[in-house]
Amino acid sequence: MRGFFDQYLLEQKLAYSLDYDDLLTRHAAEGVTTIWNLPYAHKPGMATTLNASMLEVAHAYSDHPVRIVSGCTVHPLDDDPVEDLDSAVEAGARLLKLHCSVGEYELTDPGLAAVLNRAGELGIPVTVHAGHAVSGHTDTDELIPIAEAVTAHPETTFILAHCGHNAYEAAIAMMGRHRNLYSDLAPVIFDPVPLTAADAERFSDRLLFGTDAPNTGSTGAVQLETLKGLGLSDATYHAITVGNAEQLIPAH
Repeated sequence: MRGFFDQYLLEQKLAYSLDYDDLLTRHAAEGVTTIWNLPYAHKPGMATTLNASMLEVAHAYSDHPVRIVSGCTVHPLDDDPVEDLDSAVEAGARLLKLHCSVGEYELTDPGLAAVLNRAGELGIPVTVHAGHAVSGHTDTDELIPIAEAVTAHPETTFILAHCGHNAYEAAIAMMGRHRNLYSDLAPVIFDPVPLTAADAERFSDRLLFGTDAPNTGSTGAVQLETLKGLGLSDATYHAITVGNAEQLIPAH
């Protein structure tokens, strides 16, 4: 993935290296205490290996001040993606990541229906990147399958990556219609989510701060300062940066 970003970004530099020690140390200095490790399979046959790798990383850094929450992924064309999810959760994964562009599918893919039901049964949040563009951005019509899946699986919690940016306004409107839809505020590489103070206050219980590290153009410190600059209430700022994530995935 970093090779792709290096080719796509050309002379632009990302904010973090791929070294876990460096990334975690810098995040700790920025005030980040917990990160979610989010893998995604770009083709069938690799999800189980990715999931095992995420768990290995979390175990290797279990003594680090920054807590790593292991995510897992599935691919709809694998033989038994529900079993892949079950196995990963049994081993310690606490959330599911799906990337529609990288995996070349939609959230409404028939191969994902049972997976999304199972995630709801297990209390596993599903983070989904909706857009298919090389830039990482999302078009408004690409939110249609997300809305269909969120409607079809009301017991499952979904987190829309990047708040659907560039379709931010449509994503916010969709959150207004679906209580089981959350959004994260991770930038699309160099492009921050255009969050307004009014939207932050309205959806303070369903927005999640995110850095998208290591493949991001701005540091967590810069992103936190941007969020503070909106002049949010203390309760809203705490909910977005700490409380909502802890509610979805309590510390064990």
